Amino acid sequence: MMPVAGRRIELWVEARDGIAAVNPVIRALLDILRQDGAMTVVRVTDHEVVDVDDLGWEPAMAADVILLKSATSVALALAAAAEAGGVPCLNHARPTLRAHDKAATIARLDAAGLPVPETLLADPSAPMSAPADSSGSWVSKPVSGIHGQGVTFHDAYPTTLDVAVSGGDHFVVDDGVRVIQRRVGGVEPDVKVYVADRRCFVGSKQFNSTSFQSDQLTRGDLDVAVTKMVLAVGEVLELRCFGVDLRSNGHGFAIIDANPFPGYRGCPDALPALRREVGRALNDAPS
Repeated sequence: MMPVAGRRIELWVEARDGIAAVNPVIRALLDILRQDGAMTVVRVTDHEVVDVDDLGWEPAMAADVILLKSATSVALALAAAAEAGGVPCLNHARPTLRAHDKAATIARLDAAGLPVPETLLADPSAPMSAPADSSGSWVSKPVSGIHGQGVTFHDAYPTTLDVAVSGGDHFVVDDGVRVIQRRVGGVEPDVKVYVADRRCFVGSKQFNSTSFQSDQLTRGDLDVAVTKMVLAVGEVLELRCFGVDLRSNGHGFAIIDANPFPGYRGCPDALPALRREVGRALNDAPS
């Protein structure tokens, strides 16, 4: 395992209610890194709410690696600039930026032959027409949405969308364009798969507007074929730490979403794998 003693590791996150959003699993990862001798710093790059442990941030001190767990436009732009300057990110900045585009992500997975729902892209300011087979229920979501923000369920294909452009504390650009997906399954929970070090940590959780903040996960397992499918998502999207949301379509699973650097909530057993991923990222860091 790559030594971290004396290395500066920055965690970039979003703010929630004005403070850095660091959940229990990620906080435990920082504790492990500090115990191993690393200097850890938490940053909210959009307005520099810095470090839950009052470590502070000194701009003159360059990071050895950035744990890129923010989806904001500012964070992604700064991360790309940091990597151009020789500071590696986990995950790398460009794949992270691409993966936050839900339409492009579904298109790339589909092109790779992975199972995804029927998906369309709609601009609510333009006339909308239904596909040839518009039967059943559908889901609409922002192209760059996070934490389930703006996800709407429709009993029938929506020919109009009442879109409230999101904003608030997230600093995520939302121009009103929506991804519309055929809904897979019924009222059963989503299957959440978190991946680090090519290991899958699996559970199920009922989706709602606040479920991303819940540590309650009903743990489970995947068979070999589904595990292979999930790991292929990381290969296609060029991500090391990522999450995949699955739903059963009656004869298998469909991938309804993929996210770079999830929170691993409810999966403290992922900590050793996350620690190995940090060590791997440091192999690319300046010495």
